[in-house]
Amino acid sequence: MTPRFGDFASVTSGYSCAGYEYSAIIDGSQDFALFQRLLPWDHAPGTLLLTEAGGAARHPDGKAFQLDARRRGLLLASSQRVWDAVHGVLYGV
Repeated sequence: MTPRFGDFASVTSGYSCAGYEYSAIIDGSQDFALFQRLLPWDHAPGTLLLTEAGGAARHPDGKAFQLDARRRGLLLASSQRVWDAVHGVLYGV
């Protein structure tokens, strides 16, 4: 699935640091993030913390995060409601 960023008013390139992005979503200073590379040391601890804090971490196909070298793409959000909204805009689903 290819995201459509043009539907947002402003999208930044992020901080290029998964550790920062996860903590920014958990503390409420950021609503969502989209990653393409899924390195286990970046995302295994982050998805656990984010989901325990009430956030959502799912692949673009809607499936829960899995450590799988063949998979690409991970959409993080502060809640499932935010995840659904962002996913709808990015992927038109």
